[in-house]
Amino acid sequence: MVEAADGMTDYPGPLHDGAAPTERIVMSDCCKFGMRASASDLEYEIFVYVPDVPPPPTGFPVLYVLDANADFVTVAETVRRISRRPLATGIGASIVVGIGYPNTTSYDIDRRYYDFTRGPPAEMPTAEPITARCGGQLAYVGFLAEQLLPYISTHFNAHPHCRTLLGHSLAGYFVLEVMAQYPDLFDGYVSFSPSIWWNPQELTGALENGRNVGSSRRLYIAAGRWEQELAPWQKREDFSNQYHEVRRARRMIDNAREFATQADLSFGADLQVKFDVGDEEDHSTIVTTMLCRALRFVGAAS
Repeated sequence: MVEAADGMTDYPGPLHDGAAPTERIVMSDCCKFGMRASASDLEYEIFVYVPDVPPPPTGFPVLYVLDANADFVTVAETVRRISRRPLATGIGASIVVGIGYPNTTSYDIDRRYYDFTRGPPAEMPTAEPITARCGGQLAYVGFLAEQLLPYISTHFNAHPHCRTLLGHSLAGYFVLEVMAQYPDLFDGYVSFSPSIWWNPQELTGALENGRNVGSSRRLYIAAGRWEQELAPWQKREDFSNQYHEVRRARRMIDNAREFATQADLSFGADLQVKFDVGDEEDHSTIVTTMLCRALRFVGAAS
């Protein structure tokens, strides 16, 4: 079971009619466990959802979700719900594996800066300077490739050649980094609002080495319409000039669209690419609204 956040039962007073909570809310068909990376000696928290249906003869597809402390439950529950009627939704049952961090119920900012990047950002289009350690990407990829993926294949009824990596924001940037440098590691890639601004030249440069892929891969990229301009509901807010400068510098939509085009040209027939703009979405809403489109395209859960 995946437990609710620590402190969930520590209410300041009684609920309606004097009733008090008696147990935590859990998500069924899930488990979590710790796993230590042998190369970096860093600890990870792994979440796993396994469908409560008979597996296909070749095993379940597997969807790997980054920033699991924040996003695993959303993705796993979506897969559970929409896979009940696969003929209607186009999305079938799959295992969902979340890669997170201990001692947090949300994003671990410092750890993700380290794991998802090859080094500090090329420029600094951020509201606050980045002081966290960066550059642990190679070790993190090694942990995924040499420890986590083999463990899931060994201990769960997983399809050996139907694996998708999903991430949002800086994790979405990492998804593109993996696809550009190690395209054979996963079969599908889902990148929501990728932080390509971190180092666009380094990322696109890696595409030059990505043309020889053993079999066809799929890449889904999406960004929200309101990531480069203020949404109607935001225009009444008083944002600083620095806020607007950061949004312009990050070019969230333009960077994602340009990368999708470059990846399509670089990989050719070896990669099917789809780029979407969420018409009414911003950076925070893109995952929940575009997730089903992404899953249907990459076939991670079909």
